[in-house]
Amino acid sequence: MTINISFFKKELKKWYKENHRSFTWRSTTDPWKILLIETLSQQTQLERANDFYKRFIDRYPTPQKMANDSKKEVLKLWSGLGYNNRAIRLHETSKILAKTSFKELYPNFSVLPGVGSYTNSALLSFAYGKKVIAVDTNIKRIFQRFFKVQEKDIDNFIKKNQNLLLRGFDSRDFNQALMDLGSTVCKSKQPKCFSCPLEENCNKFITENNKNQQKFEGSFRQKRGLVLKILLSREKVTKQMIEEELKLNNEVAGEVLDSLVRDGLIEFSRNKFIVINDN
Repeated sequence: MTINISFFKKELKKWYKENHRSFTWRSTTDPWKILLIETLSQQTQLERANDFYKRFIDRYPTPQKMANDSKKEVLKLWSGLGYNNRAIRLHETSKILAKTSFKELYPNFSVLPGVGSYTNSALLSFAYGKKVIAVDTNIKRIFQRFFKVQEKDIDNFIKKNQNLLLRGFDSRDFNQALMDLGSTVCKSKQPKCFSCPLEENCNKFITENNKNQQKFEGSFRQKRGLVLKILLSREKVTKQMIEEELKLNNEVAGEVLDSLVRDGLIEFSRNKFIVINDN
């Protein structure tokens, strides 16, 4: 195992030096910038998230700037990225950080809305240089394939070998190298094993994922996004207008609107107009 880990680190480091993707936020230690890109890139390709990052960091260079803006304005800037709950959590987070600094929260940022184990580790690694592995699906997949580890055992494997894997390797470079390798070479489907720096010693432990991803076109998620888009572009909108414009029956429109209310995205005013919830 030690020999395999040594090979793994050596080849990964060499590959990353020659093939790393360049983004402005990759060299920053500003925790706000790191939290912003990590939130934007969830369930989103990094190149696309980077385009949105440029818009957000230009308008909201600090959490205070975002906290002083309305939820509606944040959602407008977010429009087109999908999974709008992330925007809401980011806005809520900015309000907390406007009163409480990252320094005060360190090393546990889980009090911030939407910050789980991965994002907390990413902040510790990228902003504070801590020796931690920011475990995401890309990193798990590479470890499973190379070291032939079952999915149920992968968390224990990483925990057991973290120190050895990171020894002599900057954690920022280690995590970013694996993310790049997982996104461009060791992909979930049709991995490019022929161009992988780890191919020589890789166990190629590739398992089939039979989970069928729901098509976005016509999905409930698409309907939510279309409703929100209408609300962001107009001042006065009623449920009937939503039904007519999107050709939704009363029941489906009600389910979509109820889900947006539950998530704190919208509310009904006294005169029955639907508005963005800015509380």
